[in-house]
Amino acid sequence: MLVDWGLAMGLGVPRFTTRRFTACPATLQKARRYTHQTLEQWGLSPCVGDATAIVNELVANALRHSLSQCPSCRFGWLGLMYAAGTVTCAVQDPTADAPIPLPADSLASSGRGLLIITTLSDSWGYTAQGATGKTVWARLPATKQHRRQHTNHRSARPDIDTPS
Repeated sequence: MLVDWGLAMGLGVPRFTTRRFTACPATLQKARRYTHQTLEQWGLSPCVGDATAIVNELVANALRHSLSQCPSCRFGWLGLMYAAGTVTCAVQDPTADAPIPLPADSLASSGRGLLIITTLSDSWGYTAQGATGKTVWARLPATKQHRRQHTNHRSARPDIDTPS
């Protein structure tokens, strides 16, 4: 069964685009390039850097924690949307495991992806889709005048607050 996760999240708008990705070595580079080119084409230069970093972390998490762990899972989806001054970056993957932020560990070589997303976005979370997986999303303002106005970022888990 194919789930239209874009419509489920209310993303049926003119500036909405998706791209399928697989667990190949060039995936992260392609996702970053796709994000950069799409947002530039939409005239959203002020948020390109942060959105590209967010997409990098969302796709990296999907590759590491979903596609690499499930031999029968062959691909995920990257979605970008612009509406009402906000850019939404979303990644759908085939596993239902919830994203869990880890405490910062200065000696760890990984585990900072959700902290980066929390810092760069105004909000993030995930939408469970039952047996078909989940969509992890992050929202950020598209213009510089609206950037970094929020002083308290909250993660998708209500029991974890992270300062900006």
